[in-house]
Amino acid sequence: MLKDDVALFSRLYIVTQHRDGDLDTFFKHENHPYPPSLAERGKLRQGKKSDLTNILAQKTQEEPSGSFDVRVLDDGKQVFATSGASVVCSGTDHSMPPCDHEEADTRIVVHLQDALESGCTTCLVRTVDTDVLVILIGKYHFLASKYPSADIWVAFGSGKNFLFLHINAICSTLGKEKSTALPVFHSFTGCDTTSSFFGKGKKLVWEAWGAYTEVTDAFNFIVEHPHAQITVDCQEFQMLERFTVVIYDKTSPLVSVNEARKELFCQKNRTMENIPPTQQALLQHTKRAVYQAGIWTTCHQAQQQTPTAEGCGWTLDAETKSWVPVWSSQPAAAKAVSELVKCACKSAAGCGGRCSCKKASWKCTELCSCKCEK
Repeated sequence: MLKDDVALFSRLYIVTQHRDGDLDTFFKHENHPYPPSLAERGKLRQGKKSDLTNILAQKTQEEPSGSFDVRVLDDGKQVFATSGASVVCSGTDHSMPPCDHEEADTRIVVHLQDALESGCTTCLVRTVDTDVLVILIGKYHFLASKYPSADIWVAFGSGKNFLFLHINAICSTLGKEKSTALPVFHSFTGCDTTSSFFGKGKKLVWEAWGAYTEVTDAFNFIVEHPHAQITVDCQEFQMLERFTVVIYDKTSPLVSVNEARKELFCQKNRTMENIPPTQQALLQHTKRAVYQAGIWTTCHQAQQQTPTAEGCGWTLDAETKSWVPVWSSQPAAAKAVSELVKCACKSAAGCGGRCSCKKASWKCTELCSCKCEK
């Protein structure tokens, strides 16, 4: 510990997340005497979600006036551990209401809110999960409106990949609308329970968000209406559809993913893997994203009473009794079509006997180079 790093916190709240048995443990301590020096900073682990953490880390250059360590918690330590729906407390007679959350990720906010309600001001969340960071940013303005003195930090990563992130500073830079919308953005572009768009990492989709900021309204509608029913005709889905087009082609003026698929495949020679999903596949993906976002955005409630996932882009497999994603309501392309036929005829008179389309008894399409009527 460095003497120059000595700082006093009237109340310190430290949250540590453990994956074994989905147990989360929470420590409170009065009059924290001497936090140790900052851990060494380093590069974050590589991967799609780590790209998002890197982006958010760049939103603040602040460092804690002192750092944090549970090793100094001795006398006066309070330990809170979840056990099913109940919370087991040690070192205090303080009680917390039953919690029906299934994941430690969201339970952290319940404990954090309880600490703030009890008078804690400086709070540290210890995690290695990007989802937790996103949840805290999404709930920051809600917590700050109730507890203006809240000073929330995240100790993220481990070893050489460890760093402190100041939630207050990140949210100040992002602004309220974008901070609040972040959990929906994260679930829509790929998280632990929703798939990402093939080949589209967090850095690219973040840039697409900057190019089409109007989609923030759709994100925040979902925040304000948890588990909303999304249809292809609603305005929010149409904005998400346009956002998806921008993810795949920033220069495209199109608003329909089906039209974008046609243009990118036929005119720009994109492979099937590098074009947007169909509208029906995107709808099912959006339903899954909305369902996950609904869990995150209501995580301040001890009793979420989350609705069933059936009809939200998921279905319960009768044989395995497990939830499986519904990829699309449309049938898959015929397996017999092993390849797409197109001709390269250039004659102004039309296709001749050597035309590959004619040989296959197919009508020429927009894939073809000929001048035939499509």
